[in-house]
Amino acid sequence: MGKQLFPREMDETERTELIPILDRDSELCERRESCIEMEVDKDMPTELEPHFTLLSTVLFAVGQTIGSGIFVSPNEVVKQVGSPGMALVIWVLSGFISLTGALSFAELGTMIKRSGGEFQYLKAAYGKLTSFVYLWMCGVIRNSMGCAVIALTFSSYLISIFLSHEHPHFLLAKKSGAAAAIVIIIAINSYSTKCGVRMANTFCVLKLLALFVLVVLGAWKLGEGGNENIKVGFKGTDMNPGTWTTAFFAALWSYSGWNCINMMAGEIKNPSKNVPRALVISQITLISVYLFANIAYCSILTLKELCEVDAIALFVGRKMLGRYGEFWGRFGEVFFGVSVVVSTYGSLSSSLMGSSRLPFIAAQEGMFPKCVGLIQTRTGTPIVGLLYIGCTAFLCVWPSNITNLIAYVGFLSWFWWGLCFLAVPILRWRMPCCPRQFKICLLIPTIAVLSTVYLVVGPFFVNPVPCLMWIGVTLLGVPIYYGFVDEDNTCSRWMDKLNEVLAKVLRAEL
Repeated sequence: MGKQLFPREMDETERTELIPILDRDSELCERRESCIEMEVDKDMPTELEPHFTLLSTVLFAVGQTIGSGIFVSPNEVVKQVGSPGMALVIWVLSGFISLTGALSFAELGTMIKRSGGEFQYLKAAYGKLTSFVYLWMCGVIRNSMGCAVIALTFSSYLISIFLSHEHPHFLLAKKSGAAAAIVIIIAINSYSTKCGVRMANTFCVLKLLALFVLVVLGAWKLGEGGNENIKVGFKGTDMNPGTWTTAFFAALWSYSGWNCINMMAGEIKNPSKNVPRALVISQITLISVYLFANIAYCSILTLKELCEVDAIALFVGRKMLGRYGEFWGRFGEVFFGVSVVVSTYGSLSSSLMGSSRLPFIAAQEGMFPKCVGLIQTRTGTPIVGLLYIGCTAFLCVWPSNITNLIAYVGFLSWFWWGLCFLAVPILRWRMPCCPRQFKICLLIPTIAVLSTVYLVVGPFFVNPVPCLMWIGVTLLGVPIYYGFVDEDNTCSRWMDKLNEVLAKVLRAEL
């Protein structure tokens, strides 16, 4: 979107807009006169002290990525492609697609170091209109749906410990539990950001332990000859590539978090070497873990169970240990249930806390109403941003199911990520002399863009109505931009009154 997608030259207004986007040393800019002239705000720190080693960066990336996906996506992948063999292929390909995206974001992240991620990349490459439409679609809708997916996964495993899936009130209990989790986490994060961070980091080891136990149980079952699904291989594979997109979205949901390293690229020691190394090592680690976990699922469960079971890890624990008595069956069920509940609750806390920052940053940039940038004076939390993301995620829980939400989030995410991947060659062309701590081969973003085209276009051949609906909702951001965001990059004056009222009621200030 925008007036011109690939402008050859930038006027003085555009140059001024890019000044706060790229943090560059003013003396370096003078030496590189062929590059766009920029200055750094004196009040803005240009660099963070590097303290992440290669090992700590890899552990950070793996810990941030492993969440609810591997406990909810495997059955959806098998259901869409029709065979265990093709499902394993989807998981491996999804890992490599995520790796190309992560490497593309790594170059952008070391070039544009301001908070905001995709918002800043889109603004630098395409201008204010595109970045605002991204904020409108992702800051208002996509992130809320993503948080709802995690909340529903958390509640599904929690309620499954006490109620069977056949219980008439299971669905209502699941949605109520998800809504309650969102309310509690928003309350905790509103009280204190530090409390929210501590809660997000607590019990992280449990999800890794659950995956380790899952792989051990799978190896145990294979040793007993549980290779029924492995013998099936690719038999029954649905050969319609359009239906594979839903499977890809389900698998890619488990790899969500691959863009976390670029957010901290300035804090990594020797980033030109350690950033790409950490991305490759962490992604190969994740591919291996997910592959072993899915082999374990396939060895323990029948193809019918793989497709029909909702809380799949909980069912695995009950089936494997239940052979030794009711007590051990219940123990396996509760162990996996509690492990997934705790890990997804921490993941939900991180997602809600992180998602609240995008509207907050947008308000600071003048793209959203100023009231969204209010900070609670006592706790120092972005109170309106938290309340906003909490309310929208709460609303997303009730009318949707996990499968549809993952498909919607995947479609919206990869559309915008594709534009970010394309920004790599665009910014290489428009700003060739801007310093980059490392560069990637242009073949990498090319593969990422082509993968994105398939992921975005494929759903139109399977289920076009929701795709057209989301495109329509996205385009609504254009008149909103021209109606309420003026040329000074500030929201319309009628929002100032709302800002004053909210500041008084919530005892907050900008």
